[in-house]
Amino acid sequence: CISIECPQESPQLEVSTFLEKIVRTADVACQASSLELLRFSPLVSASLLKNEHELVALTCIPCKQLFENIVPTYTEMRKTVSERGFSISDDDAILLTFMKLYHNLTYSALGVIFRIHRTTVAKLFKLSVCILSEILGQATYWPEKEEVLNNITSHFKGYTDTGVVLDCTEVPLQRPKDLNSRILTYSHYKRTYTAKILVGETPGGMISFVSKGYGGKASDSLITDESEVLALCEPYTDAVMADKGFLIDKQCEDARVTLYRPPFLGKKGQLSERAALQSQSIAAARVHVERAIQRMKVFKILRKPFDADMMPYFDKVITIIAGIVNLSRPIINATRL
Repeated sequence: CISIECPQESPQLEVSTFLEKIVRTADVACQASSLELLRFSPLVSASLLKNEHELVALTCIPCKQLFENIVPTYTEMRKTVSERGFSISDDDAILLTFMKLYHNLTYSALGVIFRIHRTTVAKLFKLSVCILSEILGQATYWPEKEEVLNNITSHFKGYTDTGVVLDCTEVPLQRPKDLNSRILTYSHYKRTYTAKILVGETPGGMISFVSKGYGGKASDSLITDESEVLALCEPYTDAVMADKGFLIDKQCEDARVTLYRPPFLGKKGQLSERAALQSQSIAAARVHVERAIQRMKVFKILRKPFDADMMPYFDKVITIIAGIVNLSRPIINATRL
């Protein structure tokens, strides 16, 4: 289990001049002979990082101590797969994996940076994703009711029984090869092929639930039903908050939980004053789950079309990113609690 307290003021998550120089060098070097590249040491190594700013710029891992805490657990789990290890150190394997997740660099570019063949990079990345999802999956959990109440924010005044705020987000995909997959993943909302996930967040700003990936065609209601997130709620005690797209009245009734959702327009095409105030207050509370999703989308692997060969690892990638978001500085400022 990873226990860590990162600095509240983490470095700004942006690509430094240091990283830009590395990527430019990698792009040029991709055209060189792979045999010639092997004569040189890696362009990047965990041992060569000068400070925490460089770590954040490369990986989006919020602090060096968290990175160092991950390494021994990673090594222990990796040895259960193979005693031989990789052609690079375990800490560099973690660094490479997060550089792929955060910047979505190609396998070829990463191969140049770490002086290994791109096919080795692909194998290493996929294995590391499996290991890291087991480690960082512990950071996303369904908290006890007492913990939720202790961290509830002022925005939830009037909604203090809310246990989870739900929202769905979509990740673009490469165009599937077979017709059936194209039908299932085509999102009319995004007008492209997507995978869709359900994200649940506590009123205190922690991601407490992430569903598996569904095709972009799936509705919010279907995903809520099949993910069984409502089964985690405490009957007659908990409430869930969602937007208008979640037509889950029947599911909430069956689960014996209250549903807070912005009211729909009346017959006259406008909201009453009371309904308008309710809609405004729910929107103010729900904004935090949108911020959590925005933090997840900082990782460029979720913003560019997801590689077809990585689809079997999609859920594990989401698990890793959700874990890192939870281990980063709080989404909600402590002064607003």
